[in-house]
Amino acid sequence: MSFLLKLRHWELFLMLVLFLWMYSVGAWCNRQLPESRRRSPLPFVAGLVVPIVYLLMYIFLHVPLLEDGPPAKPPLWMLPMHMLSLLGIFFGLWYAARQPKSLQQYEDADFMIFSSTFFLLFICPIGIWLIQPGVNELYSRLEQPGEKANEN
Repeated sequence: MSFLLKLRHWELFLMLVLFLWMYSVGAWCNRQLPESRRRSPLPFVAGLVVPIVYLLMYIFLHVPLLEDGPPAKPPLWMLPMHMLSLLGIFFGLWYAARQPKSLQQYEDADFMIFSSTFFLLFICPIGIWLIQPGVNELYSRLEQPGEKANEN
């Protein structure tokens, strides 16, 4: 997964892998933080898996019902799954925006610090285009310090 952290912004723009990118950034930054400031990745991973499960449920359970025309009302399971998916995506965006800023600031970032990154993630892929150079710089500073010293 660390290959996503090394990509240039235009390479990531072409790939458009938002959830995988959010996981890579959030999980890597969380691992780089001191033990006392790490957050549990379980809610983050669950938040990214729920929308995928919802999409698969929609494709396999609801789309076949549409062959005979639209039903009078959507199935009841769709409302809670839709709300859980929105909540999961929201939490994934929050986590992926907070952890890099916490790593840059060397302290737990409050919302005012990472709000610009959070809102940039909403305008994907343009937001990622603007965020990825900072992730590249953070990754190269923390993961590859020996390579930078050899280049000079």
